Amino acid sequence: MGSQDKDKGSAAAEVGVTVGNCSPEDAHTVLDLLEHSFSGEAEAGRAAEGGQAATVWGATLDAAKPAERQAAPVRLKDTVSVTLQGGPRAVDRVQAALAGYFTVEVAGAVSGDQEKEIGLRIRS
Repeated sequence: MGSQDKDKGSAAAEVGVTVGNCSPEDAHTVLDLLEHSFSGEAEAGRAAEGGQAATVWGATLDAAKPAERQAAPVRLKDTVSVTLQGGPRAVDRVQAALAGYFTVEVAGAVSGDQEKEIGLRIRS
């Protein structure tokens, strides 16, 4: 395998995560959980879009390896909207990690050969 093949594998493990329709505390709870659950460096691009108050938060995860479950319980104040986008297996890993902590409802999904996007609603 050449270095180009390695890069393809790495890109397939990246999952873009956006969190919205929730309080800043709930958004940070979800992103912190995911960033600590997967090995590798997350790009904490928690940029707010919109006016003075943040409405969307995001991060990019390296989901090459399955998540390790944390022992501490995780609670959310309200329902949180999460969108996952990336390689199908990597997106499935992140979705499974969320399902290990929260009740997860699929709100919609679009799949292609190389990429999957799924909208979720999660709650404690």
